[in-house]
Amino acid sequence: MGKRILVICCTPYQLLTAAQVLACYYPGEEADLILSDQMSGAQKLWEQAKGVWPYGQVYYLEERRLNRLAHVENAKNILLGAVAPEKLLERFLHLEGSYDVFLFSNISLMNQYLILALKRRNPRLQWLLFEDGAATYSQQVGGLVHSTSPKVCVQLHQVQKLQGMYLFHPETLDWKPGCPVHQLPQAYAPATLELLNRLFRYDKLGDRYDFPVVFFEESYPCDGVDIGDVALLDRVAKLVGKENVLVKTHPRNQVNRFALAGYRTNQDPSVPWELVAMNHSFAGTVFLTVGSSAATNPWCVLGIPAKAVFLWELVEEPSKLRWDVLEQTKRLCQANPELFFCPKTWEECESLLSQLAVEQAAPGAAMAY
Repeated sequence: MGKRILVICCTPYQLLTAAQVLACYYPGEEADLILSDQMSGAQKLWEQAKGVWPYGQVYYLEERRLNRLAHVENAKNILLGAVAPEKLLERFLHLEGSYDVFLFSNISLMNQYLILALKRRNPRLQWLLFEDGAATYSQQVGGLVHSTSPKVCVQLHQVQKLQGMYLFHPETLDWKPGCPVHQLPQAYAPATLELLNRLFRYDKLGDRYDFPVVFFEESYPCDGVDIGDVALLDRVAKLVGKENVLVKTHPRNQVNRFALAGYRTNQDPSVPWELVAMNHSFAGTVFLTVGSSAATNPWCVLGIPAKAVFLWELVEEPSKLRWDVLEQTKRLCQANPELFFCPKTWEECESLLSQLAVEQAAPGAAMAY
């Protein structure tokens, strides 16, 4: 009898990674999928996935309401999770039967509750973390896993006891997880790519990505932090032309700030950027961002060489940035200076963009700014 697996995904990228985990490490196994409303467009994706996901059931989870609970209600849930976790889980999700393996990316209360409830049904449950971009490799995640803070230990003590991890680049991990780490291959099998294209209805995607510059937004607005990225892009747009820029919005951000500022943006946030990269050539495009790992993922995750410019040195209030995550990206830039660039001044940025425009220009690619 095979294993029964439960997977939860809170971003489109997590679903792309989870599909690779299942294809490479659990081929032919039954695997139910939870799509959390933490991602923008989750309900639409859930409707699409129900008729496409080949491994089992697909569930929709209203997880965001956890973030809005008052302190007292949150404390009650933590207590209930300790004494009656299945009863707590029923408030959010009804799952049929027991599972042998639980796969997740977020170090979160919801995953704590899921582990506690699933363990009641199967004490031999295994729970393993799969990567969610640069943050997974950084102390942002490692610090939570190894935290001895009483608050963190009370809320996340089961999530902290990882029994395995799946990463594309285990050798670049900034922390020691204390559990087996399994490497994911960069190459996706044709059948896995076809499944992902069907899940996200890639053939219906109306977004165009054939722009000279693609700018990647980050998730800071979700945490109420303004890093001044719109103002930064406004200054870049004066150099390259606003008409030459496409903004790839972050799937967790609920307000399209760049569209309000007059930029062309992608319209379907549910499609993972990496899936776009697998289906599209960016030979004539420069990637631009403050510090998003999405700009390095075509190379780091998929092995596709693509040039990117990072603007973290030009941010007016650098203390607002997540430097624990950016350290990972900085090392990637240092290791790949022919692909990734970090200008320290606006003069350097202008010179660099002009140089890249010439280098990236190809027949049919309108790269002249």
